[in-house]
Amino acid sequence: MDKITDKELGREFTREMTKLGQQGVVIRLSLTPDQAMALIAAVQLANRHPFNVGPSRLLARRMVDRMQSEFGQYKVPHVIEVIQRGWNDQYDIEKGDQP
Repeated sequence: MDKITDKELGREFTREMTKLGQQGVVIRLSLTPDQAMALIAAVQLANRHPFNVGPSRLLARRMVDRMQSEFGQYKVPHVIEVIQRGWNDQYDIEKGDQP
């Protein structure tokens, strides 16, 4: 794989992803609550990047919304509030404010 060019890699990636989609492949994950929160936080941070625009950003947001809804069944309103605040820049931590 080291010898493949970026252009070739992109072409093969697209071909393989298309094939997986046509086959109806579904990637399933089982996450602990800590793992889910870490992934949610990473997506929230990535979605703040000014160049992160387009369909992948929206897809990532929908996945986080789905994970948030999973927490709802466990009656953990404070966890859900932390997730919701993660989308709001009003709650951003400034440099030097970290615990």
